[in-house]
Amino acid sequence: MEQGNVGVGEGKKKYMKPSECRSLMRRTLAKEFQAIVDGFIAAAKKGSCPHVKLATELMKSDRNGASRKKGTATKYWEMLQKEEREKERVKKEQAAADAELRSKDVGGMVGNKG
Repeated sequence: MEQGNVGVGEGKKKYMKPSECRSLMRRTLAKEFQAIVDGFIAAAKKGSCPHVKLATELMKSDRNGASRKKGTATKYWEMLQKEEREKERVKKEQAAADAELRSKDVGGMVGNKG
């Protein structure tokens, strides 16, 4: 990579910042992108296994679902709905348990009266 500008008469080299390195890399890749792709395709056509493998990987879609992440409001809404479903489930379980206890109590009382 480039080491940045060194002024005449300066003894110390001035190194690039990481953000400057990334910017330089992006500019260089943008300028040479078509040549890079052409070289890649040429190598793949010649049967270069790594190039063919990479080409097939690049052709696959990497989207496995929604293209956007859920927002905070959506996550909160889903959490509230989940809590509501959980409350309803617990209520139904309690009602079923109460009904079962009542049926056992009634059955037990009838059998003891004799």
